[in-house]
Amino acid sequence: QTTNAVNTGDIVYKRTTSVRRYDLTYWSMPVTKPGFTMHDLSPGTLFDKFHYYDSNAGKWGISNNGIMIMETGKGYTIRAPQSYHLIIPQDFTAVFTGVPNNGDISVPVVDTKWNLIGNPYPSAISAQQLMADNPNLGSLYFWGHEELPVRNPADNTYYYNNDYTIFNASGATTGGGGVPFNGYIAATQGFFAKPETGTIVFKNNERRAGNNSQFYKTAAAESIERNRVWLNITNTSGVFKQILFGYIQGATNSLDINYDAVSMAANSLVDFYSINTNKKLTIQGRALPFEKSDEVPLGYKLSAKGDYTISIDHADGIFNNQDVYLVDKETGKTTNLRLENYTFTTAEGSFNNRFVIRYTSKTLGTDDFENSQSGVFVSVKSKIIKVNSNTENIKEVQIYNIGGQLIYTKNKIDSNELQITNLQSSNQVLLVKVMLENDSTITKKVIFN
Repeated sequence: QTTNAVNTGDIVYKRTTSVRRYDLTYWSMPVTKPGFTMHDLSPGTLFDKFHYYDSNAGKWGISNNGIMIMETGKGYTIRAPQSYHLIIPQDFTAVFTGVPNNGDISVPVVDTKWNLIGNPYPSAISAQQLMADNPNLGSLYFWGHEELPVRNPADNTYYYNNDYTIFNASGATTGGGGVPFNGYIAATQGFFAKPETGTIVFKNNERRAGNNSQFYKTAAAESIERNRVWLNITNTSGVFKQILFGYIQGATNSLDINYDAVSMAANSLVDFYSINTNKKLTIQGRALPFEKSDEVPLGYKLSAKGDYTISIDHADGIFNNQDVYLVDKETGKTTNLRLENYTFTTAEGSFNNRFVIRYTSKTLGTDDFENSQSGVFVSVKSKIIKVNSNTENIKEVQIYNIGGQLIYTKNKIDSNELQITNLQSSNQVLLVKVMLENDSTITKKVIFN
């Protein structure tokens, strides 16, 4: 519907989704039906698996036996019927009978808090248009409960390798299952937002014919300039988290409600994010024009130690050709992610100072750390640093601490060997930068003790 007509008479609207017993679906009401409850939507769900979100308290609430009435524009989470299989998906059809919602619909929300809201129409709506109509709405978070639970043998508990699909003016990341989102919000779908206003208004101009058979499809191109990179962190056990950063028309290097999206850390196995003003961001929009000198710090949190891989999922704009370097400050290695993925070993826990994205291999006090076949060897014994070159004479040596501060330099060496016996340094990791007579530069990490 495109006009604000007042509807009368009931329709029967059906939405079928494929779920397992422990799968949660975020629902919203496409019709007005006085007294319609969560239990009416799914009478086979276990009595304590009907949830709503209390924005003021910042936590989930339980509607025992699903007696809470479902309001227009609000979102609700309901687990699949208790009789459903734990592993094999089964179709569940929700049936909504009532007057189809139409026209402007104002939904009261709690500003600057998380709110679970939902598409109020029996048709898909454009997420982009919804954000345009509500400039203070911010990013939209859609739960993608795609994966089976993972058992932790250490304590016999189960974790879900799922996360939110997030959409804003910068673009979208994919959550669990890797299903891309096109920007259309299907009928009956609930989602999270953290608006900076007390009311969200849904309008008919947001409604779209079709685009309603799936929750996620391929996004249509927009006219604004966008240069973006999507990065994944994965392991061989199926752990997955995706982030997005890019240089986008309208974004700034400060926090922007419509271009940046904070991580909700919903995946209990992994969190992966870029960092800006101490905020952990799943999506980060940065200002144009793009400068090669810009840097983007990355952080991560893992529930298990082991080997993990960071890789480019896809890119657009200038990043179809622009090199993207991942700098590992712990190992001293820089990897061009356009050419290869980077696999690293880590302990469990949170790490916010290990990785940074750069766009040139030349960095402050270091080079690209990649030349393992250089013939340059650096060793430390009894606090004596020895540098040898099997190919070219050494022209200059500089030594930096891990924070990038220069603590030693010597030039005009003109020899294939140098011993440093008087370095004033505590026991720590050092970066030894060696410049050869052919102007090649190699940096080695050593432990000074």
